[in-house]
Amino acid sequence: MSTKIGKLAAAFFMAGLLCLSQFPVPVQAQSVALVSGAITIAGATTISGSTVVAGAINVAGATVVSAGSVLEAGSVIEAGSIVNGEAVASSTVLASATTVTSTSILAASSTVAAGSTFASSTMLAAGTTLAAGTSFEAGSELAAGSVITAGSVVNGTTFSSATTLSSAVVVSQSTSLAAGSTIAAGSVLASGTAIAAGSAVVSATTIAQGSVLAQGSFAASASVVNAVAVSSGETLAANTAIVASTSLAGGSVIAAGSTLAAGSALVSSTTIAGTTFAGGSVAVANTAVVASGSTLAAGTVVAAGSIVNGASIASATTLSAATVVSGSTVLASGSTIAASSVLAASTIVI
Repeated sequence: MSTKIGKLAAAFFMAGLLCLSQFPVPVQAQSVALVSGAITIAGATTISGSTVVAGAINVAGATVVSAGSVLEAGSVIEAGSIVNGEAVASSTVLASATTVTSTSILAASSTVAAGSTFASSTMLAAGTTLAAGTSFEAGSELAAGSVITAGSVVNGTTFSSATTLSSAVVVSQSTSLAAGSTIAAGSVLASGTAIAAGSAVVSATTIAQGSVLAQGSFAASASVVNAVAVSSGETLAANTAIVASTSLAGGSVIAAGSTLAAGSALVSSTTIAGTTFAGGSVAVANTAVVASGSTLAAGTVVAAGSIVNGASIASATTLSAATVVSGSTVLASGSTIAASSVLAASTIVI
């Protein structure tokens, strides 16, 4: 509760301001066992096939889950989550397995039960930690910039000191990563990878295929745009159609003229720098301050705890008509922005 109050306080404040080298790749394919200690994901990492949750894992921050995923019975879905288009108003324990049929968001403090699976295109962001016992399947890729600590063995090569990969390494042979290793942005977890109990996951702002990021948009370090890692921040020189995995790390900016396709989700701190269009349903995973001049289309779901044009919303409400933002408007996590909505310049996610 204190966290939500803090976020809302910040929202009101903002609203006021707004008024190693490449290794040989043997042909033998095996899974990869991670030795004891946490392995940290340091930038957007894509799941390229069904990844199994081998033991209960924690949701450390809002996490976007792709259609085709399965949340097993016993998973705890916290308030502020969105599952298959439905806002979750209070902590809920799933009584049976639930198949994700549309992009969904698990709010912080949720728990994903053993036996669950994350479908292809689910992306894990900086801050995700993989516990001891996690295994990578052959075909997984450690991106350039990943740090492999002493004691690790990668495709048969043993590391005696910490080494930063100068080019990507594809996993194909017995490999173990020692505690303190980090996995850089642009890495890939192949189908069959198993995430061990005690791991913690988090996502960043997800831009769905079919979207367009306009010229001038800025992808912060640790982002991935069309499956290409961004290492030190990049301003897009031209309009960019999104045709592959794209995740924007905190501090990114979406420029005027952008379009967000259905399945996009506003998660990490993101600024809307100019008029941006919702080409489909866009989820709000953290508090969003919506600038004056925006339009929330009919069908927008306003989560409990939101404020629309100065009016407090006590329970989840679906707008029956388009609403022009003319006063203080804050969308709480769990809200969904409907297709045809327009977000004005200075809209921010905090």
